[in-house]
This record gives sequence, structure tokens and C-alpha cells, in this order.
Amino acid sequence: MARSTFHILYSDIGGVLGTNGWDTGLRHRIAEHFKVESHEIESRHALTFDTFERGFMTFEQYLDYVFFSSPRRFTLEEVRDYAYNASTPWPQNITFYETLKVANNLKLALISNEGSGLTQHRVRKFGLRNLADFLVFSCATHMRKPDPAIWGLALELAQALPEESIYIDDRKMFVDIAAEHGFTAIHYTSLEKLRGQLSELDLIVP
Repeated sequence: MARSTFHILYSDIGGVLGTNGWDTGLRHRIAEHFKVESHEIESRHALTFDTFERGFMTFEQYLDYVFFSSPRRFTLEEVRDYAYNASTPWPQNITFYETLKVANNLKLALISNEGSGLTQHRVRKFGLRNLADFLVFSCATHMRKPDPAIWGLALELAQALPEESIYIDDRKMFVDIAAEHGFTAIHYTSLEKLRGQLSELDLIVP
């Protein structure tokens, strides 16, 4: 039996269970690989990214706006596939979550800012349908962290209270905001450190 009073574990995906789906480093690598000026990409990215992550355009539409304002010697599909291939799960962390939830009789939900297309690809590649009891994505809810409502929705879906919920994220600002809403919030920096942090909450840590 679990010794803690926690009912559900909420977690981010990128930076905790695997690499980020889309970030500055990946855009710079893509720009370098396809020989595109990064400043051009970043300026167009800034104008479209919120719309993309909130689910109001597809990944292909986003890439078209950002990378193909000028004729290119590469295709949209090549850029998309490069991004897809860059998504790398961390099996040790995923297995840890699997065993942690069973050992403590916890529900597990994932809350992530992910755009359409990337979301579906990463769910399949990381095996997230089998891992999580439910998933809350920005592209499906039209809300993005740090919107307070996305954490509220996650609690409603689980019929859970903040005080019986843990939230884990690699981004300190999101951790701080979750804590302000009553979650026991943990800043993820390494799996080894996470084991210790969860042990301090009286969880059974495998």
C-alpha cells in the first residue's frame, strides 16, 4: 500500500520523458541543416507559434508559414520528418513512471504544450497512450501553460484536488505556477534527483 495521500501524478513530457518536440535548439539545427538564416525563421516563428500550439493550425501549416516564405531547395516533408526524427523518448524515465504509478496506486496524467501533428507523432513514438490515464494537450484544449485554466481542466478531468496532486515539469516557471494553485510541484532536473524528491513525499519509489 502507498504511504502517501496523493491520488494523481501530473507531468510534463518534453524535458521529463524525452526531448522537447519543438524548441529553439531544434529550429537552429534545422536552419543549419537546410542552410536557412535562423533570424528569418525566428521572426516568423514568433508570429505563429502561439496559434500553432493552441491548435488553430497544423504542423504543416506552421512549417509552411515559417520556412517557406521564399522558394526552397528542400520540401516541407523533409523539414517535418527531421523534426519528427529529433523527438527522442527517454525509456528509463518512462519505465520509472510506469512502476511509480503502480507501486503507489496513482493515476498519471500528462499536461503538455504541444502542437497538432507533433502531438500525435510523439504520443505514438513515446508510447504515451499506454503510459498515461489521460493526456491534456494545448492543441486540443486551446490553452497553453501557463494558462491557469489548463491545470484546472486537468483537475476536473481527474476529479482531483490540488492538495492530492503532484506536478512535475522541467520548466521552473510552470512549477512555480502549479505550486501557486496548490499542487505539490517538483522541478525536474534529473531522474536521480526526482527519486529523492518523491521519496520525501512518502511515495514508494522503485
